[in-house]
Amino acid sequence: MIDVVTGFLRSVLSWRIALTLALAAAGGWVFHRLHLPLPWMLGGMTVTMLAALSGVPLARTRPIRPPFAAILGVMLGSAFQPSAFTEIGTLLMLVGAITLTTILCGFAGYQYLRRVAGFDPITAYFAGMPAGLQEMALQGGLAGGDERRIALIHGTRIFLLVMVVPLAFAALFHVDSQSSQIFQHSAADIAVADWLWLIGAGAIGWWLAKRLGVPNAPVIGPLLLSAAIHLGGASAAAPPPGSIVLAQLILGSSLGSNFIGTNWSLLWHSLRHGLCLLPILVSICLGVALLIAPLAGLDRSVLFLSLAPGGTTEMSLIALALHANVALVTSSQLVRILLVNVGAVWLFRSRGKAFLAQDR
Repeated sequence: MIDVVTGFLRSVLSWRIALTLALAAAGGWVFHRLHLPLPWMLGGMTVTMLAALSGVPLARTRPIRPPFAAILGVMLGSAFQPSAFTEIGTLLMLVGAITLTTILCGFAGYQYLRRVAGFDPITAYFAGMPAGLQEMALQGGLAGGDERRIALIHGTRIFLLVMVVPLAFAALFHVDSQSSQIFQHSAADIAVADWLWLIGAGAIGWWLAKRLGVPNAPVIGPLLLSAAIHLGGASAAAPPPGSIVLAQLILGSSLGSNFIGTNWSLLWHSLRHGLCLLPILVSICLGVALLIAPLAGLDRSVLFLSLAPGGTTEMSLIALALHANVALVTSSQLVRILLVNVGAVWLFRSRGKAFLAQDR
């Protein structure tokens, strides 16, 4: 933990980090003034990406992301109030839908990247899996794939989904995401006991998840512990708006600054195929949502957010901003991530190597 704090402070004191965050804040403010959905995350993400591609001397903010990711995890867990689970009995039915979309998206992603984009089999396999950028890039690199291409494809997919989904929802359903429930409470409204619960959920949840080797530990650990605290009725508080805005800026800038140092030809290749692959993945998720929604008694838009492969934190934030059932969306996203991180890696290790060798 001391190493984490030391690395965090060293990163924060960098002038490049300061410039990156200043540009992200400017982008967030502009998006906020334009009344765009999730302004602080999307604005920060867009401006830092454009600045990175333009050669502005930025720094990747991913090293300072974990503490702020923990804030988002606690905040998302606070949405797990007992009243939010009136529909959670349908989660058992959703597991089938989540499994189906995960398999179909993974298969479609592999086939497209292998047959159309011309990736080698291992790179196509890990780049096509609908899971987190870090986990798949790491596993793919260890397996012998092109880690840079894997990261770019995942980064492009998440970037496009995070950009398109809230804008489409705002236009189609006329949702004002700036009146989200995350801004209904101020720091002064939080009692001392609630502060202790929130801080404990973030710190202890992160530590436990890291010790247990849970993927994306800074988010998942605090989220699960915060959910347990709120479901148990120990607290009903959520982190104050200022911390959530700052956390969204860090998240957005970390997504945008992933493009630092990216070769334009490699970026264009990934972006072009990401743009072609995105409608395929969205069509799969939308089709399954339309099929399952009447059976599960859920709104099709909520079910789509539950199935969309855009990242647990990002899709949960979108659900929160769009007043969807955050508990349902977050739970479904966690199931999908678990399926991919466990199932896809196990499949590759047990049978994938032989299959992919034949596909060369």
